[in-house]
Amino acid sequence: MFYIFLAISLIFIASLVLKNVIKKPLCALCVAIASVWLILLYLYKSGNFSNQILLALLIGQSITGIYYLAYRKLPKTLRIFSLPFFLTLTALAYALIAGDVELTVFGLLAVLWLMAWGIFAYRHDPGKTTIGKVLAKCCEDL
Repeated sequence: MFYIFLAISLIFIASLVLKNVIKKPLCALCVAIASVWLILLYLYKSGNFSNQILLALLIGQSITGIYYLAYRKLPKTLRIFSLPFFLTLTALAYALIAGDVELTVFGLLAVLWLMAWGIFAYRHDPGKTTIGKVLAKCCEDL
């Protein structure tokens, strides 16, 4: 784990330097974490790394980062899709690590996406306005 944390730290520093050289928006922490877990995923799949817990934690950090990036960038009306979006990212990450696709999970995700779409489509309907507003504010109290 020491070497993995060291690699993350070094890539983080290199990403900060790169960010200042290319003068483009770049999350150095996101680059460092994603770079390391991509390498670890390759090593895991090739049988040269066995710590699934650390791999899952790093991928989970990227999922959370992607979620909050989308949360900040997307219009508030699209926040209705927060739960299905986050769970879809989690299911995809699980499939990456485990190499297993659970059809029941993707069935549930399809239902959640359809429900969110229905709420989104009818968000201006007087009876559904409150539901849309509550879902859109799911993380604003933090």
